[in-house]
Amino acid sequence: MGSGAIPIVLVFLLVFLTWQTIYSSNRDLVRAKEWGELARRALPFGVLLLMALSLFIVQTFRESGVMVAWMAASGAGIVAASLFSISSLERRANRAFRRRDYPRAAELYGQLAEERPLARNHAFLGAALGASERYDESVKASTKAIEDDPEYGIAYYNRALVRRRQGKESLAVKDLKKALEVDLPRRFRTNVRRILEELS
Repeated sequence: MGSGAIPIVLVFLLVFLTWQTIYSSNRDLVRAKEWGELARRALPFGVLLLMALSLFIVQTFRESGVMVAWMAASGAGIVAASLFSISSLERRANRAFRRRDYPRAAELYGQLAEERPLARNHAFLGAALGASERYDESVKASTKAIEDDPEYGIAYYNRALVRRRQGKESLAVKDLKKALEVDLPRRFRTNVRRILEELS
């Protein structure tokens, strides 16, 4: 393999890993048949794919200016696609949650769940309400997420955390076990197992 093939291999590896990340974090949208929302989330992947395919053409030009212009256009495209892949309302809600402004996050996730009544939005609302110590509302939002998508493990996980805080440990254990049986991101599984050990 020549040295010219290394960037191509690296770009295709990056495209593959990006697609895997997008797909694994959006399986709920596939189950809900929310193709428009899934396409929106996949915008960065589309830009990366276009970048990978255009690399073959750009490599034929030996002038450094072409490569610099391609890199600048690709970078701008990735940034723009990342901005458009998530709505501004969701971005604000996520930012409020990360800043631990849970009442504001709950308000924004509530608006998001009204606009886009997806299981994920109800689950995020449940998490923000739980962090705000509005436990009954949190359980209700998480339960709504589970009703909308019984395979959405984060909703079970969120509800289990709240039920544990409420002292309802048997219900929390039931939710945690169910979370492990359905679609739960890998980063949550270790925490679920740890909590189950603590509760047993």
